[in-house]
Amino acid sequence: MEYPAATKNHHEFVSGLAYHVISMLDLAKAIGTLYPSLDLDLLYAGVILHDLGKVKELSGPLDTEYTVEGKLLGHITIIVNEIGEAAKELGIQGEEVLILQHLVLSHHGKGEWGSPKPPLVREAEILHLIDNVDAKMNMMDRALERVQPGEFSERVMPLENRSLYKPSFHPKPIDM
Repeated sequence: MEYPAATKNHHEFVSGLAYHVISMLDLAKAIGTLYPSLDLDLLYAGVILHDLGKVKELSGPLDTEYTVEGKLLGHITIIVNEIGEAAKELGIQGEEVLILQHLVLSHHGKGEWGSPKPPLVREAEILHLIDNVDAKMNMMDRALERVQPGEFSERVMPLENRSLYKPSFHPKPIDM
C-alpha cells in the first residue's frame, strides 16, 4: 500500500502503486459496462497483478531505487514467476494461468516499452490501454498543476517531450 508505481514519470509517490491500481480498476469497470463480452474477472486480476512485481523491483516508498532483482529481472518477469509459483502451490493449471501471465507480460504493449509480447487477447489489450491512459493522465495532471491557465508546462520527456497547454477557459480542478 505504500510503494510508488515508479521511480519517476508516473505515480512516483508514496502509495502511488495502490492509487494507480485503484484508478485502473475504476477504468476497467467502466469499460466493462461498454463491452460486456470482456472477462472482467480476468481483467481485474490483470489490473491488480500487472505491477505487483514492483514491490520487489523497487526498494520502498522513500528514496526509491531499483533493487538487484529489479535491475536483473524487472517487475514483469518477477510477477509472471510469482503467478506461476502461486498456481503451482494451489494446484491450478491450464489456460487460465497462461492467459493471466500473458496479460502481465503484454501490459506495456510492445517490446520497446518493455513487454516481451504484444497483447494477443482482448483483456490484455484493454489492460495495456488503461495502464497507458492512467499513466499518461497522471503525468499530464502533475505537469499542468504547476502552471497557470493560459501557460505551457515544461516539456514532459515520457510524453514525447511535449509541452502541454493549460487552457484558460477551464475551471479550477477539484482536489482529489
